[in-house]
Amino acid sequence: MTQAVAPIMDAEAFDFDKFGFDKAIIKSIKKEGFTTPTPIQDMAILPVMSGADLMGIAQTGSGKTAAFSLPIMNNLIHDYQMPEKNHPKVLIIAPTRELVMQIGKFIDTFSRGTPLKSLVVAGGQPYQPQIRKLKYGVDILISTPGRLIDHMGSGTVKLGKCHTFILDEADRMLDMGFIDEVKEMQAALREDHQTVMFSATMNDKVRKLSMALLKEPEFVEQERKTMVAETISHKLMNVRRKNKIDLLVQILQDETIEKALVFSRTKLGADNICGLLKEAFRDTPVRVDSIHGDKKQRTREKILLNFRKGRTKVLVATDVAARGIDVDGISHVINYELPIEAENYVHRVGRTGRAGQSGIAISFCDPSDMRLLKEIEHLIKLPIEVDEDHKYHFDISDMREFKKGGRNKGKFDKSRGRTKKTNTESRRPKFRKEGANENRPSNDSRPSNNKRPARQEGFRKTEHKKSDVNKPEAKRYDPWQGSQGFEDDPVIKKLMANKPSHVKKDKNAEPPIKSKKNEDFKGKKNKKFGKKSDKPARGKKYSENKGRANNNDGKISGNRDASKLKQTGGHKTFSPKRKTLKANHS
Repeated sequence: MTQAVAPIMDAEAFDFDKFGFDKAIIKSIKKEGFTTPTPIQDMAILPVMSGADLMGIAQTGSGKTAAFSLPIMNNLIHDYQMPEKNHPKVLIIAPTRELVMQIGKFIDTFSRGTPLKSLVVAGGQPYQPQIRKLKYGVDILISTPGRLIDHMGSGTVKLGKCHTFILDEADRMLDMGFIDEVKEMQAALREDHQTVMFSATMNDKVRKLSMALLKEPEFVEQERKTMVAETISHKLMNVRRKNKIDLLVQILQDETIEKALVFSRTKLGADNICGLLKEAFRDTPVRVDSIHGDKKQRTREKILLNFRKGRTKVLVATDVAARGIDVDGISHVINYELPIEAENYVHRVGRTGRAGQSGIAISFCDPSDMRLLKEIEHLIKLPIEVDEDHKYHFDISDMREFKKGGRNKGKFDKSRGRTKKTNTESRRPKFRKEGANENRPSNDSRPSNNKRPARQEGFRKTEHKKSDVNKPEAKRYDPWQGSQGFEDDPVIKKLMANKPSHVKKDKNAEPPIKSKKNEDFKGKKNKKFGKKSDKPARGKKYSENKGRANNNDGKISGNRDASKLKQTGGHKTFSPKRKTLKANHS
């Protein structure tokens, strides 16, 4: 849960009365022990409560959730009406499941004693419970973009009567590619809706989105010297990639670490790091787990619960899970791999040093991460101090690739054992210079050899060996000459009688054996193709369809054109004759 305000110190110093909140909300705030709003809450609560569009910029852990949740809950309580079926009044969008669950938990906590109904809709959860609750009606719907689009497509969520649209972590939502979904939601809202956007960073993408969605917005930004909280101390450890896991194990052996959050770039990398740490701390009470998008929602919730309650000391996560991990007591954030985008560094280290507490952010850096490190330092406007107090440290300035004036060579710039080719070995075609070999005779002036036949264009000259010129041509196998010794076989005699025309028939060979079966078969075949037979024709239809025979020229005899006939592949479709049932009595 995002820390809303500082803990209450004096009963008379309660400053939330100035906002005019409902008694039930004031009671919940006091029950949670908060008294003074944070700077972003002090600037944003009244504009949001007035119904104006707002763009808020504040770093992670500054209390943005309370800045938009408390005023919209207060507006819904006044002149409260029961929600309609599948028509939420307020829509809150967040990029990750964990962040959605966090916002939903905050609203449930501070809406106790009120008639407000809220629902969290996220991926990885079954549809039927969500559909059933939406059917009964909800006031506040908190969702991820993907699952909300699914409900809108199925008709279980209708935004025609939604009057408040809130986007939390807008910069991250754009980085994850949800801009089209956001515009689709905005188009489904009613025309006079209110839009509130909060972001940790203000880049060009966020600025363009705010111009497209907001109408005459109020702009609020928490004053800060750097992009990250001042309570976080940053350290950089130069370590080669092969030694990273050993250095990580050495750091996590420190007993002063309460909870450590380790970040990896990929899901597979997070699982690999988790497996290596489990092997290293097998005989110790240190419990290690990993969380990323490929794990089921129920599993992720259980992992976060164990980490929140201290059962898990080390949690390995990816950037997607970074935004939704709001756990108190995280003392160390370790960047096992630097993020590709510098903005993600701000969100990673923002998991520690929250609500005025101190935290430590340690980043591992190998020679290939120097460009990413410079972008991070430029964004946070703060140089990160190098910690040399470990046995795996090396000085990057001593590396050949990063010497002043040297060339940054990649791993693919090496010759890989290939020697440099000389001019004679070059595969590139040689072009003559102009004026070279001017005295050389042209092709037309050269003596021609009439004995040699002209070469055909597009064919290469084939060189034959002398031994192949006079070599006799190999005899081809003729199956009709391979029946010696089987003259008495009746099958061979039958085959020899049907030799093709190019095979000379043997005059002494016996005539083929004619069987009655063959004669009957030929008779039936002749009848089939309409030749003369003893039986009369079956009628006009039969004579037209059945009375065709293939001629030698490929045409079909009859009145019908061969091109218009249906091609059946040479096979006749089997159609059994229907037997007519005759009555027993005549």
